[in-house]
Amino acid sequence: MVFCAALVHAQFEKAEMKVRAALADGKPYKAITLSERALTKKGAPPIFHVLRADGFIRVGRYQQARYHLEQAREALGGTPEFRSQLIGVHLGQGQSDSAFLLVQEPEVVVNDAEQLFRCGTLFQRKGDAQRALRYFDLGVRTYPDMVRMLRERASCHAQLGDTVQARADFDRAIALAPRDAANYNSRGYHLHMRNGDYARAMADMNKAIKQDPNYGFAFSNRGWCAYKMGDVEKARKDLALAIRKNPGNAYAFRSLGIIDVGSGDQVAGCVHFHKALELGFTDHHGPEVAELVGRYCASASPVVAPVPVVPVQEPPANAPGGTVPKSNAP
Repeated sequence: MVFCAALVHAQFEKAEMKVRAALADGKPYKAITLSERALTKKGAPPIFHVLRADGFIRVGRYQQARYHLEQAREALGGTPEFRSQLIGVHLGQGQSDSAFLLVQEPEVVVNDAEQLFRCGTLFQRKGDAQRALRYFDLGVRTYPDMVRMLRERASCHAQLGDTVQARADFDRAIALAPRDAANYNSRGYHLHMRNGDYARAMADMNKAIKQDPNYGFAFSNRGWCAYKMGDVEKARKDLALAIRKNPGNAYAFRSLGIIDVGSGDQVAGCVHFHKALELGFTDHHGPEVAELVGRYCASASPVVAPVPVVPVQEPPANAPGGTVPKSNAP
């Protein structure tokens, strides 16, 4: 009996290593599948619920992530890893105040990469890039090959005007993970798109889409670039694809609303603005859409925006990392 118990324990340890390796390689769908497989077995440790939650957070499925955290709360609720994933759920669901209650100083969580990353992302999301850098700097020093940490530190440097350091971090992230679509999307957004260089931004979005054709954020950004370059038809097509691939992309609805209003269709624009607000635009991106609603939609009813019908395949189980990253450029 002791031998059998030891064998089962060894099997779960091996399974856990495989799940963690998939997450480290930026393969959240694979991690979700592997952790589900482990959870079907009798006596599965609750850590597989936490790991599965991590995978769901990375692909933007926060309700499923919350469910699995609840399954592990009694056994692991006090651990740094559980805290990290709960911050991720709160961030994804626009519950910044709840996420802040879980924040610890970076030196306290130095041995937990995910919590450093989540805390940094929280401050970055709230527009405090300087404080976010405290977490990302320590994270990069402690975990120099963690691509997501490098990528988000790069975006903070870009937000603070340090394009030299931003470019260095983006280049290293791409060198470490050349097939990670999120790297190209973030570089295009933070280094080029935000500075008005839409042609170079679009080139990076094209690279992101080549790596992951189901990456809705890159379609959203490429659509905005097309609009700013004068190609409204292509812009609408890309934004429609972005919404089909990620219906929760508030930024794509914002962009469609601006295009509608600019084209003289104020009613359609207000429909899209209201949908962006419904999806939590203000908490994730600031007051822009609320101000647009005040300007254009004083008499418009907040109806639900129709989702454009564009066929798209579901991401495969081994989709590249960054397929639906909520801690990434819009």
